[in-house]
Amino acid sequence: MPSHPPIFLFSASWRSGSTLLQRYITATGEVLVWGETGGALNAIAEAVGGWEQITADSARRFQDSIGGKGEAAYQKFIAVPKNEHAGLWIANLTPPYSDILASLRTLFDTLYCQRAQDFGYPRYGFKETRCDLTTARHLQTLFPDARFVFLVRNPFDVILSIKRRGWMGRTTSHATLKYYADHWRTRAMQFRQADFGLALRYEDFIADPVLQDRVLDYLDIQNRPPADFIRTSQVDWKASSQAPLSAWERVRLRYWLGDEMKHWGY
Repeated sequence: MPSHPPIFLFSASWRSGSTLLQRYITATGEVLVWGETGGALNAIAEAVGGWEQITADSARRFQDSIGGKGEAAYQKFIAVPKNEHAGLWIANLTPPYSDILASLRTLFDTLYCQRAQDFGYPRYGFKETRCDLTTARHLQTLFPDARFVFLVRNPFDVILSIKRRGWMGRTTSHATLKYYADHWRTRAMQFRQADFGLALRYEDFIADPVLQDRVLDYLDIQNRPPADFIRTSQVDWKASSQAPLSAWERVRLRYWLGDEMKHWGY
């Protein structure tokens, strides 16, 4: 079965509208956007980076090391008979990087692409709230033709929604507020600076049919969901309270996030 480059939908935080966009794209009937992977995409992307480093020539420099010459060791390994293998330098012996990437693409094809096609969707994708730009870059290495959408929502609305859902399992504390603020700021800044993909604000997407069409055009999707899909979409995770953000919480969030919010027009 032929490989189809996936769509990656990354949001700057939880409660940012990524599930709505996931369902909106899936409603076209062309792409099944799978749910979150529990951080597995980060692990796979990190593995891609690790294999790139260990297979590369030692002349290449990486953030924490230099190339491990693992692929060069492999070429020497296959060029000699078995009885000479143990006498070679095999500390970084590694299959070729291109073979590693091809095997990973086969994994995605088997787990996700084929199942999506079994359900009647020619293509597939993922939505994630934990992935940053570093992960996106490694995934772009794995899937050069993939499409990336980077979604950002006003952090006051994001964190209010998180608070009303019991802080999503975390304790009510200064540290929890700071955790969600830092999560949003780091990804929002990275998404804004990305030199690939499509970055958009959730508020603009749900309000502007022209932008909705632009997103689908960027994703090479021909079909369109029902015209009232966004307006009538009611699937949500129930709030556990209706408490507002306190004055102290708003002050701290503005202090931590104000500069980045201005970049996004919030």
